Amino acid sequence: MMDKSDFGPAWLKLPGLVRTGLLLFLMNAVAQRISAQFPVPAAPKQQPVTPCLLKIYVEEGKVTAEIRECPFQDVLRELADRTGIIFEVRAHENPGISIELKGVPVREAIERIASGNNTVFLYAEEAGGERISMVRIFPRTQLSQPGILYLGTGKITKYGDVFITPEQALKILSESSDVRERENAVAILAAAGPNEAAIKVLTKAVSDPAPEVRIAAIESLAAMEARSALPKILSCFKDNHPGVRQVAATAVGMLGDKENLKQLKPLANDKDASVAAAAEWAMRKLSGETRK
Repeated sequence: MMDKSDFGPAWLKLPGLVRTGLLLFLMNAVAQRISAQFPVPAAPKQQPVTPCLLKIYVEEGKVTAEIRECPFQDVLRELADRTGIIFEVRAHENPGISIELKGVPVREAIERIASGNNTVFLYAEEAGGERISMVRIFPRTQLSQPGILYLGTGKITKYGDVFITPEQALKILSESSDVRERENAVAILAAAGPNEAAIKVLTKAVSDPAPEVRIAAIESLAAMEARSALPKILSCFKDNHPGVRQVAATAVGMLGDKENLKQLKPLANDKDASVAAAAEWAMRKLSGETRK
């Protein structure tokens, strides 16, 4: 039997291939022990994306609004169209906004929407008194001077109540030529919850000319768990817009089964990296390689 003092010379006397084999064996054993102690976490479950919901109504200087996950600048642009106020904002400041307002004065509504920022209100004289003409919004901490955007024309270009019912949303989605109106109608239908009429119209909207509407429709159908729309969603794998292909792959991962792996496989080699990543995620999920 060798003692510790003999180990070094004995090891050196072994043939090279034997020493290499022993090293690989020891390295593999160590790697297995480390893997057992520190397992690789499973990929996080991908959740359905809820489309932006943007509904604003202004009457007699009061704002009522229902806003969910909408870009900050889109919210201000809509408010500008309904109040005639021009907003000055920093180009890079565009986080998602979620807020509900009920009969709130315009200034208070702006302050709440822009909470976390500094706001400077400028006023103009009118026959009936002063009104807010411009609002400058900028971060409270700013190290550099980024680009500036001006939102609005200084005139009211939208009137009326945009708090439409799901039934009205169905009609808008079928008949309106305005992309933003159709996209907003999709969000209203998604918020109303799954029903046969909404799923039927949203499935048709998957073929809408505007990619924004196609994307919103696919996301809504996935959120509704509308498996009847799966064939239509699968047809979007050949869409020329990468955003549509990406959400389609994600939706198939949520709604499909192992039978759809064959259709997902070519998309895993898509020239757009985000599309390929979504397809790979969907394939792992349908194969049972990710947590449910």
